[in-house]
Amino acid sequence: MDRAAGVRLLQEPDWAWRRRGPTASAVDAFGVRGGSLRRLPGGAGHVWTDGRLVLKPVGCVPEHTWVCEVYAAWTSDEVRVPRPVAPAAGPGAGWSVEGWGAHVFLPGRDADQSRDLARIREASDAFHRAVADLPRPAFMDRRDDPWAFGDRLAWEGAEPEGDPATLALIARLRAALSPVRGPDQPIHGDVLPNVLVADRLTPAVIDWPPYFRPAGTAIAVAVTDAVTFRGAPLSLLEEWKSGPDWDQLLIRALLYRLGPTGIFAARNRLMGSLVTHVERVRPVVDAVLARLQAG
Repeated sequence: MDRAAGVRLLQEPDWAWRRRGPTASAVDAFGVRGGSLRRLPGGAGHVWTDGRLVLKPVGCVPEHTWVCEVYAAWTSDEVRVPRPVAPAAGPGAGWSVEGWGAHVFLPGRDADQSRDLARIREASDAFHRAVADLPRPAFMDRRDDPWAFGDRLAWEGAEPEGDPATLALIARLRAALSPVRGPDQPIHGDVLPNVLVADRLTPAVIDWPPYFRPAGTAIAVAVTDAVTFRGAPLSLLEEWKSGPDWDQLLIRALLYRLGPTGIFAARNRLMGSLVTHVERVRPVVDAVLARLQAG
């Protein structure tokens, strides 16, 4: 589930916001051709394009501003990113209007989350090399959404919430935690479904939810997502092994995902893949903990 959609789901459970679309002021400010707007697939149905620009809701304005500034200064030729569009008043007035942001439409198709895993990993590695030296942004101390909570559960000892089944899995994982030695850097917290590929073009990474954790965390989240939700084989947990902290990163990746599921379950707001998350992830938890014991 998209993070902005998740936050709105907690606030507006009827999802009426999905039908509203971009505001007229946002359409005008970004120079979007309003008569050509159509809804894009994915993104929980709240991403729009006129074929030239893409409009999507902004969940956290400081985060969106930071990402736009990183993308505006992008120099890597190994991976493409969405070029942000400033509203008519210019970047000095910010990068969003009435809760909407815009970027240039990137050519490419969604990488297949089952068949294109190698290409997804290559794109992720290139992306994380490009952002490795960026400092930790201050907004991370203030961000408050279910996935930021999942990150704090995995890394900072936040107390979980949820239904008994989710809490039981979280307890098993937390009991196996030990320190991670790798250095922190900006990472993409949801890279698996957010890679575009195209003939004769470098891959693109989109929809960046930034966190500040060891680089291998991004791949750990991608591989556990692939095994849990996309039918990838458990052998991928070994094939994608990255560094001496790998098993601990897998544990934290699982906690990062279970944290939001617990929040939605506690509020009776489970939807989509989250409805079956606990059942799907249980064998993955078993496999990761078995790796640790065999270690």
